[in-house]
Formats: sequence, C-alpha cells, structure tokens
Amino acid sequence: MQTRRARAALACLDPGRASAMADAVAAAGFETAGAAEDLGGALRLVRRVNVDLLLADAILPGGDGVALAEAILKSGLERYPDVVLIRPAGLRLPGEDRLADCHSVVMDGPATAEGLERALTRLRQFPERLPADRAARLEGLLGELGVPAHPGRDMLVHAVTLVWRDRSRVNALRSQVYAAAGRPFGRTAAQAEAAIIHAIDAAWRGGSMEAQEGIFGDTIDARRGRPTCGEMVAHLADILRWEG
Repeated sequence: MQTRRARAALACLDPGRASAMADAVAAAGFETAGAAEDLGGALRLVRRVNVDLLLADAILPGGDGVALAEAILKSGLERYPDVVLIRPAGLRLPGEDRLADCHSVVMDGPATAEGLERALTRLRQFPERLPADRAARLEGLLGELGVPAHPGRDMLVHAVTLVWRDRSRVNALRSQVYAAAGRPFGRTAAQAEAAIIHAIDAAWRGGSMEAQEGIFGDTIDARRGRPTCGEMVAHLADILRWEG
C-alpha cells in the first residue's frame, strides 16, 4: 500500500520568501499542499486541507503567528498540524511562551532546510499535551463521570490527548495510543489498556449515572452498560474537538 507523503501548508506575503520556504519543506520531505498570504487565508487553508505542517511567517497581514497557532486549535480539526513560525532574527513574539501548548515552535529566518530540520527536531521532543483550556475541560469531564484518581486515569488523559491531536489514531489504539500512554509509567500497551478499563469500571460503579448519560447519551450499548476503552477515549477526544 502506498504511503501518503507528508504535506505542508505555507503562509507568507513575500513571493521570494515563500519560494525559500517551499524549498525548505521539500528538502525536509514534505509536499507543498497550498499557500496563503495572510492569517485568514492560512487558517482557511489549514481547515480545508489536511496537512502535517504549517510553515508561516511569524508576522502576517491580519495578525501574528501566535494568534494563528491558537486559532488552529479552536478549529475542530480531525488532525492538528505542527506549526513552525519564522521570525526575524532576535525578535520575540508577544505570547511566544504559549506556543508550546499549540505544539508550535519559532525559528529565526531566513527559511533554510537546516533551520527547518532543527525546528522539527525540537517539535518531536515536545510531549503531546492539551492546551490549558482543553486540559481543564477534560479534567472536568472526568470528574463528572466519576473517574477516580488512579494511574488508569492518568493514562486515559494521555490517550485522549493523542486522539484529540489526530483522530486517525483511533484505528491504532493498541499499537500507538495505549503504548504511548503507558510508556511514562513503565507499562505495556496491554497493561495501559487494562488500567484505563479499571478506571472506567470504577467510574461506572460509583459515579453519577445521570452525568454519565448526559455526557455519553445513547452512544453506549445499553446491554454493556459502560463504554469500552476505545469508546471512552474517542468520545472524550471528540467532545474537546467539537467544543473547540
């Protein structure tokens, strides 16, 4: 089966810099899937085209790159791209400290293959985590459901985060999601799944049935009584995605 080539979107007003950005993403193994000249156009492009990377000028007509990265996370995407912002050397962006929550980094211009590769390496070292407002919302949902403090709850949070960032991961829960969720705790994928199931069982034994029905509605098979591990992860991730 042919593997889809990684795709990038570009956002830059100046044609010369845009050409250098296209060369840099090509050298990094990405296909350019589209380009925009301002913040609004970049946001529309990312919402319309499924891309793995957005490489953008840190300052664009219509707003700065931090605002763009944050707006992307409120777009309810099936997959959130990595974002690399190119700034003039030495410039610090307002709100730059918030970029880690957006799985975004800045690099000093001009765009080069070497500079982009360093930025991508930094991104790969970031732990995947929810933005602060989504993390608080997830904690609230787990509290309403009655999920107790337990290693399984912590692994559930990690699993939901991974699926929120890329919903296609629901097709590889055991090989990707549970394995990654268990790794910080020294657990295998099977052990992580068992721990999450334990946390779900405890919630459905001791939590509020009214709250559980309010959150899950009729998505649960009444004969089973509670969501499976995969249903729990996918549904919570979808709530965070739908709510933006």
